[in-house]
This record gives sequence, structure tokens and C-alpha cells, in this order.
Amino acid sequence: DDFAARDLNVEPKLPYDDNTFDFVTCVVSIDYLIHPIEVLKEVNRVLKPGGKVILSQSNRCFPSKAISMWLKMNDRQHLELINGYLKYAGGYKDAVEAFDITAEGPSQISF
Repeated sequence: DDFAARDLNVEPKLPYDDNTFDFVTCVVSIDYLIHPIEVLKEVNRVLKPGGKVILSQSNRCFPSKAISMWLKMNDRQHLELINGYLKYAGGYKDAVEAFDITAEGPSQISF
């Protein structure tokens, strides 16, 4: 009962009590949120003091689902936009860090 599927574009409120989680992740989905600031406010609410939010983003997306602004931006601009989301959501006082974890090596993976 600790998992609840929710369409955050319909209802950005998270169904959890305040100060519940040490970590919250959003994996390659922030580009699909139409209320990202409201969602990040909720994430901050459910994080325990000192908790961390981990956001990952990709240079690929479903164009029919991503917000239009996202489609017009490069990777650097995506990071700046996400940083702006965090800033305007408030409550994220710790330093924001970004890491490039692009896979290196041959583009074809074989098993």
C-alpha cells in the first residue's frame, strides 16, 4: 500500500503525509508535467528535512506528450528550465547539482 499511481497532470497533489520520504525520484518525466512547479512543491512537502529529490531527464522524449516549450530547447536549456522549476517551487535550499551520465562507447549494444 505504499505505491499509488497518479496522473500528476490531472491532480498534482501527492497522496502522502508531510515529511514522509528521504528521497523522491522523477525519472525521465519532468518534460511531460504541465504543472511542474506545483508537483515540486508537493515533492518538497513530502520530503523529510534534509531529503533529496532526484530528477533525471533524457535527450529523447515522446513529442506528442512533452510540453511544447521542452521541444524547442537544447539539453542545457532543459537543465536551466528544471532549475527554474526548483527555484519557483521553493524549499530547495541545498545546492542543485547536474551530472551528465551519457553512455560512452559503441552506439550498438550486443549481447
